[in-house]
Amino acid sequence: MKKKIIFGLIGLAVIFLFPIIDNNTYHLYLLNRALIHAILATGLVFLTGFAGQISLGQAGFYAIGAYSSAYFSTRLGLPIFLGIIIGIGISVLAGFLLSIPSFKLKAFFLSLVTIAFGQIINMLVVNLQPITGGPYGFFGIPFYHVGDYMLSFENVFWLLGVILLFTLYIMYKIKHSHYGRAMLAMNSDDVATETCGISTKKLKIAAFGFSAGLAGLAGALYAHLAGFLSPEPFTFFESSNFVAMAVVGGLRDMLGGVVGGIGLTLLPEFLRFGGWENYYLMVTSIIVIVIIIFMPKGLAPLLGNMFKKIFRVKSSNTKTL
Repeated sequence: MKKKIIFGLIGLAVIFLFPIIDNNTYHLYLLNRALIHAILATGLVFLTGFAGQISLGQAGFYAIGAYSSAYFSTRLGLPIFLGIIIGIGISVLAGFLLSIPSFKLKAFFLSLVTIAFGQIINMLVVNLQPITGGPYGFFGIPFYHVGDYMLSFENVFWLLGVILLFTLYIMYKIKHSHYGRAMLAMNSDDVATETCGISTKKLKIAAFGFSAGLAGLAGALYAHLAGFLSPEPFTFFESSNFVAMAVVGGLRDMLGGVVGGIGLTLLPEFLRFGGWENYYLMVTSIIVIVIIIFMPKGLAPLLGNMFKKIFRVKSSNTKTL
């Protein structure tokens, strides 16, 4: 157990020291985007993998968090921290409202409702020009700063890493509480869960609210990272991309959102080399299809098993010595 903890701490140290090893601005921006996507995908793992609810409209919550934080911190002059909190709050309220159809609808029918929600939010983003800037974009969003001190991309990377770790900690505590066990039971059979005296309506509201809150948090963080917003990152295509991140990472694994969010954000960049400019997205899609077909449980459990085997081999070797 001590070796596992030491190995984990060494891994975290390497990750957090990466900005010092490679201080390329574009690479750091991509890593920051990857961490933001990991936060959002973690919320989807919680909603779908643990609570058994489907959402194909996470880009809607992503947009709500982004534009809310941008509006309150830019147009109203509130501190960035308060803008992010407001963005999360509005996203959670929207998640509560979207959970209501889940009381009666399941699977395909619920997914259609969430798609419609995402499309409605995208149309509002395009048409509410006085608030969102519409297709012309929302400019002048302040970058992360504390007082007069402007954070660097390295500082933002560490900040996002801490937020992601805190998110995973909260998710871990929920999963191993009686609420988490009730959600897993609802995922298996919501009717049987109801007969045990557990309110599945409250669980669905909580699951949608938590997932929407993380999507809103990711959107707000993205807004202040990019400094500019346009409707393109908040379409149905992005919602399906977020779902792919959760599925590829592993819907039933705590680290599924982290592995999928970071992996599918960085993978297209690894494939974007000379001669592949017109094909890297197609190759990325093919890789995703292969992973889903041959590794339906996702990459996170596979990586976890690999690490377990490494530890077992090491421990057995030390015993024989």
